[in-house]
Amino acid sequence: MKMVQEKIKELIKQGETLQTEFKSAKVHPDALAATFVSFLNSVGGVLLLGVEDDGSITGITDVDKTCQRVEQILAKNIIPPATCSIEAMSFDTGKTLLKITIPKGLDRPYHTQRGQCFIRVNAGKRLASREEIRRMYMAVRAFYYDESTLLDTNLDLIDKSAFNEFLNSAYGYAKDKNRTVQELKSLLNNLKAMQGEVLTVAGLMFFSERPQDYLPTARVDFAHFAGRSSAGKVILDSKTINGRLPQQLFGMEDLLRLHLSNRGIIRNFEPETRYEIPLEMLREALVNALVHRDYSLSAPIRVLMFDDRIEIHSPGNLPNTVTVENIKMGIHVERNPIILSFMAKLGLMTRLGTGILRILDLAKQTQLPTPDFIEYESEFVVILYRPSSQDGD
Repeated sequence: MKMVQEKIKELIKQGETLQTEFKSAKVHPDALAATFVSFLNSVGGVLLLGVEDDGSITGITDVDKTCQRVEQILAKNIIPPATCSIEAMSFDTGKTLLKITIPKGLDRPYHTQRGQCFIRVNAGKRLASREEIRRMYMAVRAFYYDESTLLDTNLDLIDKSAFNEFLNSAYGYAKDKNRTVQELKSLLNNLKAMQGEVLTVAGLMFFSERPQDYLPTARVDFAHFAGRSSAGKVILDSKTINGRLPQQLFGMEDLLRLHLSNRGIIRNFEPETRYEIPLEMLREALVNALVHRDYSLSAPIRVLMFDDRIEIHSPGNLPNTVTVENIKMGIHVERNPIILSFMAKLGLMTRLGTGILRILDLAKQTQLPTPDFIEYESEFVVILYRPSSQDGD
């Protein structure tokens, strides 16, 4: 905590910059919305709420109420609505401020509810010109969230061993522990794992030592319930799987092996373990969730196990024109193309969009009930049915 306090104090000492702004807790909602819009339309930034223009920390009085106020402004006073990351920072003086991190917006250009489109300039903001607004419209067409950058990240966060393994597996590069800093940066930038000096979401999720330090909800939560419902039921086991995306995939597979029943069979005179749901079927569903989830949402992937089924909840609606019906025909849109390409390079999936078709085919081959695919308000759910169930509710 002491280190965090010192880091914030140093940030305040540097004063307001292109990516940092201070606001009093008494700031008008319109002024907050204007600052948020300027960050969203530029490269993102950090707003310290509870800090005066001169850098003095006056703090906030009610953390929960202020957080709700910020979220409401992002949802109601900005068009289109936006999201942020909010951290409460307490100091020895008894003062508490909010560190509000605003990423570069996916749906640029953003406007206030008054129709004003701001961009960042030096330590402040100004209204965007018609030409700048037009360029934002053009640029956003080719923008994907997995290539967005993360503030306060750098090359030091890269697990050099993991990156070496990836280069060797994906491209046949020799494992070289002595690559120069410039070589590493060049390779990572070429892969779109970095943009300049900072990591992208894809780079963080594949090559960082601890991705969840920067994206805490980019994880998988598992729960095994007794019976067929989560309402009031006993939780037999629960786990959180963190780490890089391949680690999350393999960790979740290992966990499901422990919970699924299996039987031994003899194939070609060799013993073979067959699980009640084929592991390949589970892998397809898990990979789809890891690759196609919406990483801009502050929610984890959830894997829920019941007596009669396994549900895999992936944050985010189906993208663009994709529907539940046409995914069963092999239609797909790449939400995170860099993450997808990294997974494909490691042989963990194909780029053909055949994952759902493969799940349906495997269910048919093994005479399991047909899986269900459901889109809720803010998540996509794959339901894989177990071959037999126990009594439960």
